[in-house]
Formats: sequence, C-alpha cells, structure tokens
Amino acid sequence: MRNEIDSVFLKGNRLKLMTHVVAGYPDLETSKKIIQSMARCGVDLVEIQIPFSDPLADGPTIMAANQQALDNGVTPYDCFKMVRELKEKVEIPLLFMTYANITFCMGMEQFVSESTACGINGLIIPDLPFDEDNEDYVSVLEKYCLYPIWVVSADIKTSRLKKILKIARGFIYITLRVGITGAVNVKVIDPESLTFIKKVRQSTSIPIAAGFGISSPAHVRQLQDKVDIAVIGSHIIDLLNQYGTEKVEEFITQCR
Repeated sequence: MRNEIDSVFLKGNRLKLMTHVVAGYPDLETSKKIIQSMARCGVDLVEIQIPFSDPLADGPTIMAANQQALDNGVTPYDCFKMVRELKEKVEIPLLFMTYANITFCMGMEQFVSESTACGINGLIIPDLPFDEDNEDYVSVLEKYCLYPIWVVSADIKTSRLKKILKIARGFIYITLRVGITGAVNVKVIDPESLTFIKKVRQSTSIPIAAGFGISSPAHVRQLQDKVDIAVIGSHIIDLLNQYGTEKVEEFITQCR
C-alpha cells in the first residue's frame, strides 16, 4: 500500500508547504473550512493537532488554541470524525500531531488503527521518547502504512540522529530553533539552523521539512533549495485570530 505523503514529492522540485491547525479551534466546523481553504490555496500537507492539556513543545499561540479546543469539549474521536469528513473534500495528505499521553491512553495500536481508518497518513508525536519502545511504535505504524515523522533539532547528538534517520519514513522534521513553536519577528533564519539542515541533507536522501518560527514569505524563500517542506503553524493561527480566514488565504498564496 502506498502512503499519500510520497506522492507530494512527485510534484516537481518546488518547495512544498505544510500548515498546522489545532482541531476544534476556534471550533470543529471552522477547522474543517480552514483546511479546505488552505488546500485550495495550494498547501501540500496539513498537520492537524489533536488538542492536549499540556502541549510542551508549543508556544503561547498554539497552547491557547489547544486550551480553547479542550474547553469546546473536543476529543480524539471528534478529530477522527473531522478527518473522515475532510477526506471527502480534500485530496492532500493529512497528518496528526499530538502528544504521547493521548496515544498511550487510547492504546497505540487502536490510535493508529483509528487514524488510518479516517484517512491520516502520518503521525508527529514530539514527546515520544525515541529510545523507549520505538521499534514497537514503528512496527505498528508499518502495519497500518502510516509514517512516523520524527522531529529533530540542531542540539541532537550525532549518534541519535543517525538512528532516527535510519528508521525515518516520509520526511524528517527539523526545528529551526531549539525550544517551542511560535512566530518570530526576525528577517533571517538562524544560520546555525541552516548549517544543521545541510548536515542532515548530506546524511540522508529522505525529504526534509523545516518549521518553528516561519512567519513571512521571506522566511519561506530562504528555505528554497535547502529543504523540501516549509512548515507554518503559529503564524497561521495569529493571522486567523487577528484578521480571519481571508488573511490566511492571502498569506498562503504569497508563500506559494
């Protein structure tokens, strides 16, 4: 069985875009409309966050969106239902991003099975301990043809990076800074991050995504020819909060 994520990289050499949405923020119906809108504007993949009470990798913007979604009563099963409905409207690959507590409370195999059944193509679980039972995690995902998307930062040990690259599928997600998500008011991406990207590029043939702090078309242009996917998250939510969906569409169009 082919994973839809692979098809993204058959669409020429242009830089791809992946956006981040918190399911249920500001509500489930709006989440669906935003994802459909972004797909129409040319986004190649969407990372859908299942809300969690302690999103430790996320900054204030996404943290507040998680809390609002939880206050709305959104559950993982609501997210499965939302994706199932979305897959009737959009053709681009969809991924779940969440935290390990969610998967362990449900049971990893059940979570993966439900994710596959609703149309998810990959999982991003940033706090899943790489050295703890990762073989079981990877084997369960292989069974259901989902890709484990590993998140790495410039401070990772070389030995650990090599192990991750060996089992990576779909793409590897590099953070452009060490720490939490969030748009940043800087014009130039940290040169150390670009150096790390080059190091990873030389070590693997797997596609590379880069995110954390992308907040302008200029940032996206700086990643051209350096990575395969630019990931935009907090800035999308900031635009939605301040200006509504039209501004989100305008921004995505500029980045494309």
